[in-house]
Amino acid sequence: MVFRNFKYSQLSISPTLWALALFGFSHAFHEWSELYVILFSDEISPKYHHLVQWLRMIKLSLSFAGLIIFSWLLFRICPNPFSKIGQIITAAVVIIYTLVMLFFFQGCSVLADTFTEAARYTRVLLGFGSATLAGVGIAIYGYQLRQKNHEYGLYFVATGAGLFIYGVLAGLVPTELHSSVPVFRTLAATLVLVTLYKALNIFDIEKEMATEAKLKRAIEADKYKAIGHLAMGVAHEINNPLASSILALDLLERKLPVKLDELMDYISRARLGINRASVISKELLAYARSDLSHAQKVFFYDVIDGAKQLLSHKIMPYVINVNCDSSLSITGQKVKLEELLINLLNNAMDASGNSGDIDISVTGDQHQILFEVRDYGEGMDEQTLLQATELFFSTKPIGKGTGLGLAICHQIIGAHKGKMKIISAKGIGTRVLISFSVGICEW
Repeated sequence: MVFRNFKYSQLSISPTLWALALFGFSHAFHEWSELYVILFSDEISPKYHHLVQWLRMIKLSLSFAGLIIFSWLLFRICPNPFSKIGQIITAAVVIIYTLVMLFFFQGCSVLADTFTEAARYTRVLLGFGSATLAGVGIAIYGYQLRQKNHEYGLYFVATGAGLFIYGVLAGLVPTELHSSVPVFRTLAATLVLVTLYKALNIFDIEKEMATEAKLKRAIEADKYKAIGHLAMGVAHEINNPLASSILALDLLERKLPVKLDELMDYISRARLGINRASVISKELLAYARSDLSHAQKVFFYDVIDGAKQLLSHKIMPYVINVNCDSSLSITGQKVKLEELLINLLNNAMDASGNSGDIDISVTGDQHQILFEVRDYGEGMDEQTLLQATELFFSTKPIGKGTGLGLAICHQIIGAHKGKMKIISAKGIGTRVLISFSVGICEW
């Protein structure tokens, strides 16, 4: 614990482990110094005997101070109501112990039986009390991790059990009871050491796996970028034959000697299909050339229409319900706002399965625009929701999700002076609420 680098650790327990390490060192010093006193007690002058006894008791108290501090810090990261209950009990133990010690010291008594009684209270209140509190706290923490499918959570639970056992042996069972008591204390301390080491080691392994997954997503993102450049080139090349086809249809229509209704209907259908392909091609080019765009007045109705054009091949099985006043606009980049909506629609469609309703709503006034995309799909749990906007975080398999979508959305929204809020629950669906201040965006 002392030599591990917790600077970039994602474990919430990391900032508290220094107190557990402090307990380990201070309690080890106490145990070894006790051995010294026992071995050389005959050489201690009788006039210092009582002073040495009380120094031993103070040393015993300080050896458990690290565990009390660890318990307090540990319950600060536990969820309510465990957090408040744990901190109240920890504070109560310290207050009761302080009052007991004041009672013993008020008469300045240095009798041997007084020392024995004070040492017994110290072991019961501080030893057993702090170890039990620390054991319960770290077991609750480990149980939370297990609920989130982290394997190392089980080892934290075992660490808590080890601390509790050590508290019983060190606080409630006198050393003089049997020669095996120190042996069992050592075994309990070893259990704490081994399980905590295993927990931190498996955490490192999981962290490495997560980093490797992020690297794979980054490689996939580069691949998608290359595909995007290829698509841009293809879209540019398609425009020329599309324009030639439109011209050929116009010439054909003019040269027909008799304009038959059936023939003209075929020509209109062909022209409509070519025009649609041309619009999609131009939207794709504009989407790919986002760096060439400048801030301008952008109407949300046009943004929605452009995004639907680009996703026309994918949105057919879905019912897209649009509620947007054609006059609503902000100053920004149309292409970036289309990119924002495309990412949100893609996420909504992925969450909805093969079909479903997706709502797009835009409302507002001269000061603020409220933009909402809602799906009724599988939704996200609380932990996934907290990580949703993290770069490279994705619940989709590698190759189907890069973890860039919501992170890019967050960046685009920030550039347009907006704020994003995601509301989601398992089995209910997801609402993405975005508020834009009507004004000039920052680039």
